[in-house]
Amino acid sequence: MKKKISLFRKSLLLVRRSAPGWTLANVLISLLLSFIPLALVWYIKRLIDAVTQAAGNPDENATRAVLLMILAVAIIYFLDEAAQSIAGLVRKKQAFHLESFMYRLMHKKAVSLDLHHFENPEYYDRLNRASREAPYRPAAIVNNMVSLLRAGISLILMAGLLATLNWLLVAILLVANIPGIWLRIHYSDILYNFRRELTPVARKATYFHWLLTGDRPSRELRLFGLGNYFEKLFRKNFDRQKVEELSIVRKRSLIELVSALFKGAAVLVTLYYIVMQTISSGIGLGELAMFLLAFRLGMTYIKQILGATAGLYEDSLFINDVFEFLNLRESITVMPPVLSFDKLRSNIRIENVCYRYPSSSSDVLKGINLKVNKGETLALVGANGAGKTTLIRLLCRLYDPQAGKILIDGNNIKNIDPNEYRKLFSVVFQDFMLYNMSAGENIRVGNIFEDADKERINASAESAGIDELINSLPRGYDTVIGRLFDDSRELSWGEWQKIALARALYRQSDILVLDEPASALDARSEYKMFSRFKKLAAGRTCILISHRLANVSIADRIVVIDNGRVIEEGSHNDLLEAKGTYSTLFNQQKSMYS
Repeated sequence: MKKKISLFRKSLLLVRRSAPGWTLANVLISLLLSFIPLALVWYIKRLIDAVTQAAGNPDENATRAVLLMILAVAIIYFLDEAAQSIAGLVRKKQAFHLESFMYRLMHKKAVSLDLHHFENPEYYDRLNRASREAPYRPAAIVNNMVSLLRAGISLILMAGLLATLNWLLVAILLVANIPGIWLRIHYSDILYNFRRELTPVARKATYFHWLLTGDRPSRELRLFGLGNYFEKLFRKNFDRQKVEELSIVRKRSLIELVSALFKGAAVLVTLYYIVMQTISSGIGLGELAMFLLAFRLGMTYIKQILGATAGLYEDSLFINDVFEFLNLRESITVMPPVLSFDKLRSNIRIENVCYRYPSSSSDVLKGINLKVNKGETLALVGANGAGKTTLIRLLCRLYDPQAGKILIDGNNIKNIDPNEYRKLFSVVFQDFMLYNMSAGENIRVGNIFEDADKERINASAESAGIDELINSLPRGYDTVIGRLFDDSRELSWGEWQKIALARALYRQSDILVLDEPASALDARSEYKMFSRFKKLAAGRTCILISHRLANVSIADRIVVIDNGRVIEEGSHNDLLEAKGTYSTLFNQQKSMYS
């Protein structure tokens, strides 16, 4: 219970932070609505009494009294309808601000988390649950609490009215609804545990849905005839979660029928008592209508109270998924003493670095020692899985090593703010991003911290060899590229790779990292790029990864990595003369062209 109260408090703080004015308006208008039903019941009673009196003595005063009561009831009814409409608008406004606020929190958390989270299936389970609940669950807590407050006040007023006739009516009103609250709370636990356990199944269903409907899988899907196969896998996972959930709901519905019998019996007893009191002239017709309406409204308010209470209990279960995600911690943070750093002045040293992925049982990097000098072009070569890309990610401090350290100009990179440190790097990753935005914006995202510089964008595109193509597009640099949106133009994979290179060049950082930068280029484009490589890398420290060893021969120094270790190091000619691993690989590739 302490945990649930803590979650409620955190949720209410989020709601208040997102829209304090609309939250206050929601509470105030709900308080107003809680008193209107009592006024309506009272004036209906007075209307019936006035009609009864006018029927027995039809004079001008009696008729005027009836008309006044009709007008009063109509005004109260109008006020109720108007307040309900305004309350709906207020709730919508509050929900809009809260939903936007929650998305901001989730996006901020997601972009700040360390990359190791994204390599853990448990992270995606948490993300899935949080994404499902975050947009509306905090608002549901507030609305349930407001509903509880409003219905509670209205119920107290109606119960007080019924107690003037007989307090046993109030007891009947309360006891008849006890099974309902137990039922809702009991099945809230069952449904929550069910949905939590089946989160991986739900994610699989979503994944197979994407395979059947997405752009990237569409070609192989048709070529290999995979539609029916993936449809069966989708149905298997989708049906599993829905069939079991329907089974739970079916059991709950059957028990709800028993609960309805209790309520029906309560209505029967109450109706009998009030009607008998009227027949025996204990109360008048106006009071008969008032007490019957009060009891009916009391049943409605108890239902709202029980629903809000059970809803709060359910919210306390599901909101935990949101805070579970928001409470994930980043381990890649600046460590004291904090140093300011703006550029590379001497070198970067990697000292005895070891790294193991969270899901792996063995180290990817095993005691790496390496130095990268300012202004040098260093090439990393080795087989797939040797650890080259992992080393680059450590160098950019996207990961932290489990052992060893990385020093820049003699300073541990952990003592530099990660965001400031990463500004030193421009990287073309092997799995570079394709942004469905304009061509110019695709290049500009390399450095969004400065205002767009059209001349630099054009120069970067020219250096990457993509300017002619962009200029030939219908709207030039303003043409949207990709397939997702209207008035867009798709590019080939090689053209996208040139866009990624232009993006890295636009950044103008001290260190340029190119991970297989020509993997999608045709022979002519590849030749042009490496022919002007010295110009591209001018004034920068450059790290090049490539499996095409003819390309890395331009590097000042080549480092051969095998099974997470540095096994050779030197210039192209030195390594050929050493007749080691590099020489063997180079000659094997060379023989393919002979």
